[in-house]
Amino acid sequence: MQEADSMSVQRVPVLIVGGAYTGLTTAVSLAARGVRPLLVERRPTVSTLPKAWGLNTRSQELLNTLPGVARRIRDAIAGTQWPRMSHGVSLADPQRRFLDPPSEPDPRELSAVPPLAWISQAQVEEILRVSAEEAGAELRAGTEMVALTQDAEKATATLREVATGRVYTVEADYVVAADGNTSGIRELLGIPVEGSGVIGHMYIITFEADLTRYVKKGAVEVIGMPGSGSSFILDGSERHTLWVDYFPERGESPADFTEDRCVERIRRAIGDPEIDVTFVNARFFPINHKLAERFREGRVFLAGDSAHACPPNGGQGGNLAVQDAYDLSWRLALVLTGQAGTALLDTYETERRPVIDITLRREVELAKISEGRVPASYNPADPDAPVPMPKEYLGFRYRSCAVRAEADDDALQEDPWHPTGRPGGRAPHVHLTDGSREFSTHDLFGRDFVLLAGYEAYEWVAAAEKVARVLGVSLTAHRLGDRFTDRDGLWCGRYGVGPAGASLIRPDAVVAWRGKGAADDPEAQLTEALTAILAR
Repeated sequence: MQEADSMSVQRVPVLIVGGAYTGLTTAVSLAARGVRPLLVERRPTVSTLPKAWGLNTRSQELLNTLPGVARRIRDAIAGTQWPRMSHGVSLADPQRRFLDPPSEPDPRELSAVPPLAWISQAQVEEILRVSAEEAGAELRAGTEMVALTQDAEKATATLREVATGRVYTVEADYVVAADGNTSGIRELLGIPVEGSGVIGHMYIITFEADLTRYVKKGAVEVIGMPGSGSSFILDGSERHTLWVDYFPERGESPADFTEDRCVERIRRAIGDPEIDVTFVNARFFPINHKLAERFREGRVFLAGDSAHACPPNGGQGGNLAVQDAYDLSWRLALVLTGQAGTALLDTYETERRPVIDITLRREVELAKISEGRVPASYNPADPDAPVPMPKEYLGFRYRSCAVRAEADDDALQEDPWHPTGRPGGRAPHVHLTDGSREFSTHDLFGRDFVLLAGYEAYEWVAAAEKVARVLGVSLTAHRLGDRFTDRDGLWCGRYGVGPAGASLIRPDAVVAWRGKGAADDPEAQLTEALTAILAR
């Protein structure tokens, strides 16, 4: 390795290593909050392969708060539908059995966004890349990190341009390891992982073909083929993926996935030996169950697959990555802009790790019961559903110093269909209107803390405005009946407060604290709550 160019040391607030879901979400989220990060990715371009599919409700709500992202995702999913799922020996199988569509209460009661946005990881990453650059993040493709040290003042990374071999140094206040499930940074830091490790292997074959003879044009389908160790994901276009079980312990090797053999397997899975197929790519995919013992080492944070990895059966790996990145970035931004103490950063792991563990365990169970990668049902109320129940990604409950928990409240989950508004949970969705348009409470959340107050809570709003000035914290206060109203009269019930009460919402749309009614000294209560939440 060449010596680093000592004349070109750059200082950045945050260095992000890895340019997929985790890294790009972190980049755009930080930049949108006024912190300009540097992201490095060893690949020369963003991947065009589909990889993961689908953004759940929670991921959409978070991404929708980032500039440019909501519009681009909305345009990308326009006209798409919930994927149909079926079993059959091939795509052409006339006896292919279709599963019943999910039956659940009206999703509009849970959120203003769809229960699932059927969109590929490649599409989302391109959207995030463009949005991050627009927001001011610096992205360097074709650049890898080759060394990392840290001390009490900074982290120092040695970077190398892959094409030229040029080596140089970057200093950062913090580093985000977004370098995947084989994370070199995690290994360098000596952070062990728990879990079952590698529990299976797959090859993902990407190909192009006109399948309109067997699938309606524009249809989105997931097809399991019991007994063949294969499953299709058909994305409604001409590019599709075939997932094939791979058993190195039986002597199988990458040599079994040459282009000719892949095309043969694709045709066999379609059930048409003569169909015109264009091979695009075949890549190995280990089915992992890993959870890092800790998510932080000094100034370095693990997020996404570097912190955890789960089987793909429930489709939550990419969603967890997006959510990690968002939850870490708002904390970093508050610390770097002087609004919070550094101890706030410890709450990232404290909150995320137990919630992630629940999802990982469920994904492992799904991997055990899946038949041809598609379980017998995909009703979200079914414990065998391929998509984890909303209880996991909407009914989560965070416990940490960044939440002013109430007495006798240590649950990690609640029923999202019946939200309580308790601190630590996702702020409930409620339809609001300003007379000319309808929107969700979630449209008010994102960049700053938000105080939502009842119709009679004038004192809470006045107190919030004063506390924000005194503490120098970005906090916006809204009183129902001022600029908008609660269309269906549900806000008090869902947030668990009276007309004179208020709820304090964090940038990640989590309830941080609430006052159920009027207070003798609302300014003092809000000051105490915010000071504790922000680790001041």
